Amino acid sequence: MAQLKGKGITFDFSDFESKMNGLNDKVDAAVNMLASTDAAELASYMKSNRPWTDRTGMAKANLSATVSKPSKHEIRITLAHGVYYGIWLELAHGKKYAILQPTLNTKGKEVINDFEKLVKKVLS
Repeated sequence: MAQLKGKGITFDFSDFESKMNGLNDKVDAAVNMLASTDAAELASYMKSNRPWTDRTGMAKANLSATVSKPSKHEIRITLAHGVYYGIWLELAHGKKYAILQPTLNTKGKEVINDFEKLVKKVLS
């Protein structure tokens, strides 16, 4: 809190560190929430836009987008198949049945834009 004293201003920063830590926690929570929301949207997109015809439905059902935090300053969304033959869908037949890279190509900029909007909101 600032106080006028004589010809100067005195600032009390005793609770500054705790307030900054609280802000860090809020930003982390917002980033995690945004990443989780975007991951859910990416998984849904992959399931809706897969280029193969389902036989058993297992490949579609096991497409996933998961959020992890490899380090304090890094968040990761990983797209994956959950079936053993997912590698063949991605790489065989000239990548005709791929969905992971096409999803990144189509939706990646939207995810980046979402995070840029969040950063601008936090900094304004």
